[in-house]
Amino acid sequence: MLRVLLVTLCLSLWGVAAEAERLSQAEAFFAAGNAAAALQEITGYQARDANERQRLLWLRALANMRLGQSAAALPDLERLVAEHPRVPQYRLELAAALGRLGQAERAVYHIEIARSAGLPDAVDQRVAAYAQELESPKIFSGHISFAIVPESNAAKRTSATEVTLFGLPFLINPNARAKPATGLEINSGIAASPRLADGLNAHIGVSTRLRFFDGNAPDDYTARVFAGLVHGHIETGQTRAEVFATQRWLDRRDYARSLGVTLAYARRLTPTTRIDGQITRENLRYRTDARMQRNLGVLGVRHLINPQLELSIAGRLEHRSASQATLAGRMVGVTLGAQYRFTGGVQLGVTLDHERNRYDGVHPLFGIARDDQRSLARLDLAHGQWSWNGFAPILRLTYERQRSTIILNDYRNIAASIGATRRF
Repeated sequence: MLRVLLVTLCLSLWGVAAEAERLSQAEAFFAAGNAAAALQEITGYQARDANERQRLLWLRALANMRLGQSAAALPDLERLVAEHPRVPQYRLELAAALGRLGQAERAVYHIEIARSAGLPDAVDQRVAAYAQELESPKIFSGHISFAIVPESNAAKRTSATEVTLFGLPFLINPNARAKPATGLEINSGIAASPRLADGLNAHIGVSTRLRFFDGNAPDDYTARVFAGLVHGHIETGQTRAEVFATQRWLDRRDYARSLGVTLAYARRLTPTTRIDGQITRENLRYRTDARMQRNLGVLGVRHLINPQLELSIAGRLEHRSASQATLAGRMVGVTLGAQYRFTGGVQLGVTLDHERNRYDGVHPLFGIARDDQRSLARLDLAHGQWSWNGFAPILRLTYERQRSTIILNDYRNIAASIGATRRF
């Protein structure tokens, strides 16, 4: 009986050793340049531990890439990046697969993260050159997203129940006070970027933002068309000049329209640091026939601490002149952001924003100038591996608080956005 048990044990151990030998043999086939034989050898192979699983995924991905089967390699590479976010080789191979599949924007994103791991100079130069090739915009691109948006105060109305005018208290109509509302938000856009010359592309497109609510907040629609030129690459400096026009409707009524021009510049200062600047001049006309001209400047810096942690900061200044003094004024704001990529694929983004908005004119009823201070905190949660037909799920939670010298403009709002987005 003991002999039978020993023989059985030996056969079992031999079988395990033989199975493990298949993986080593497949790696040898690949090293010898026979990717097809490597794939054949590991067909049906079951990894026994985490180390073997990592070797198996990497070998299968590399073999598929060598055979030109980028789509087959993509799931394994995405899994490796999710489980080992600090390994630059996995991200670079994923970027190569995405580049072959025409997903240049995603490829550049992973290249930027991989470069924060401190690549050798020679490798970094080759990677930077590849990123520059990918940054040439596609002839046609677009995006679409859907989200359910429950909000505690979607119309951003005051929670106050009364207001004092001329020394007398007046009750505020309940229909003009804060109410919870649930809506559907749809964002979409399409753009064409035909090549005009080496490093020069046209950029023409249209985008829309539609928010449908259940009656406790006005439906809000915005459409935008634009046309411009893009010159250069982010690696060495990219300049964009654009003219645009917008139209906004509230509750299906014309609310405002505008015409403007934007000049923007972006450049990667180091493999891990990028700056973005933008100047916008816009002329708006409201349905009341009031007119306003706004000049806005924005400057931001984004820095990758390592492949998992990314930090950003941006400041903005705005000056407004208008036909009505109560619309004219100035604004200053700052935004802080951080994003962390957890092992396993979960991505968490945190945004903190604060701005002060001062108005020149004295309010005709309250007898004082309006002065707003708005603070916002937002959490964005996503998963690098989850998708359905190209749509990636996104969860967003937002808290917004505005304090104002005019009680009707003093509000708070808690909002969620549960939806999915896709780029093509």
